[in-house]
Amino acid sequence: MRARGTQKTPDAGSRGLCGRAWLAWAAALLILAGCAQYGTLDPGPNPAKVRVLLNLNEDRSRFDQFDDVLPYTRWDWGLYIVQDGKMTALRTAGGQSLKAILGYRLVQDVVFLVPPGQWRLRLLVEGYVGLREGRYYRPVDVAYVQQDFEVNLAPGQEITLRPSAGPRG
Repeated sequence: MRARGTQKTPDAGSRGLCGRAWLAWAAALLILAGCAQYGTLDPGPNPAKVRVLLNLNEDRSRFDQFDDVLPYTRWDWGLYIVQDGKMTALRTAGGQSLKAILGYRLVQDVVFLVPPGQWRLRLLVEGYVGLREGRYYRPVDVAYVQQDFEVNLAPGQEITLRPSAGPRG
């Protein structure tokens, strides 16, 4: 039995457990940091720069005053290379977030880094709101753009894309 006011010193086993827990936490952070650009195409040493200018509005015309719709629109978008039936996301030059942007309107001016060469680029933009059904909200599109661009880019070249908006089909 210990005397009152004395503390038990941790044994080697508990110190090892804390050290392993800290090490696991640090390893998880390193993995997450390494995955920050996971799934994006490496643009190489002298990439072309593709500037995308967006100015899109939502279309809530199919909702009436009695629909229980969340008051904001959530926007997700990106620029992709389409190759062999697969889409690979392109990196932004400034590290901007392209997902879960809240607002009634999407106004963006973002530069993407693209490897030189001939490519088909696909721009995907989706704006959606939550429509209440019972206790839950389901996403409903209020804006959608899918547009392809055929480009042939030289190293260091800069181009600008201004996509046209269209309703979801």
